[in-house]
Amino acid sequence: MANTVTINGDQRKFVLNPDVKLYALIDAGFQKTARGNFVYEHPLYNESPYNATTKLKMTVKSDLSHLTMVVTDPSGLQKVNIFKNKQLAPTVELLNYILKDLEERKILSEVKD
Repeated sequence: MANTVTINGDQRKFVLNPDVKLYALIDAGFQKTARGNFVYEHPLYNESPYNATTKLKMTVKSDLSHLTMVVTDPSGLQKVNIFKNKQLAPTVELLNYILKDLEERKILSEVKD
């Protein structure tokens, strides 16, 4: 896990907000794992979440110190770059909406260079 993360193909960098709270993670849809970490998976879809070709996966360490974030294929095994295909513009738009929501909930913060 890393303190600063980028999504494959994206220029932005994100970190956990220093004010992140456990209840904010749960309210946003993070699930607690057996190891105590928090996992968030959201299908990035145009019409139906059941036909989603990609999904956003995030993991926050149990002590709220580290973050991982990746866009994967439906199986969750392969990283996908949704930024290089213009046909995936709606997917990028949905990803931006999710990231903005997580910033407003004080879970993520974008790193400004």
